[in-house]
Amino acid sequence: MCDGINAGKRVIQEAVLTSPDGGLKNVFVKLQGTFPQSPVPRQAVVLDQRGCVYVPRVLGMRVGQTLQIKNDDPLLHNVHSVSSHANDFNFGQAAAGVVSEFRPKSEEVMIRLRCDVHRWMTAYIGVVSHPYFAVSGDGGLFEIDNVPPGTQTVQTWHELYGKLTKTVRVQAGVVANIEFSYTGAEKPSTN
Repeated sequence: MCDGINAGKRVIQEAVLTSPDGGLKNVFVKLQGTFPQSPVPRQAVVLDQRGCVYVPRVLGMRVGQTLQIKNDDPLLHNVHSVSSHANDFNFGQAAAGVVSEFRPKSEEVMIRLRCDVHRWMTAYIGVVSHPYFAVSGDGGLFEIDNVPPGTQTVQTWHELYGKLTKTVRVQAGVVANIEFSYTGAEKPSTN
């Protein structure tokens, strides 16, 4: 059925998506440290199953925020989280239009999602307790707004290349730039 849904289309597994200049998409980026509490967004984060692929492949959200998982495909998908921090769920979505919700209970970088019916379907969710995170987009670019001034530790995570950590000096009202480079020799982290 997945072949039929994708007839004539090129399906891309987005594990490594780079721009012509080497920018890497789907990297989860977060500040490390403890920050003052802030309200959890009321708006849900949405993960879709479209053409037998999770869209987006990597996303970020806050502890306690709602994750909506949609099935746009006219077939059965099974959404199964692989968590080491009590963010477990496992449910079937039998048809197009089904929407299920989950609220993560604890911080975790990263929760892996898989479909037990279609083994190639993979997605990752970074769950943090503060609003200072992003996922790199096209060209490998990311932006984290309203970062508190001071020296901040920034950590990246990529499903094949693992974690990198750097510090950056942030000044009020000034854009701070930071660049990460994976060599390709890195190993994925277990969490």
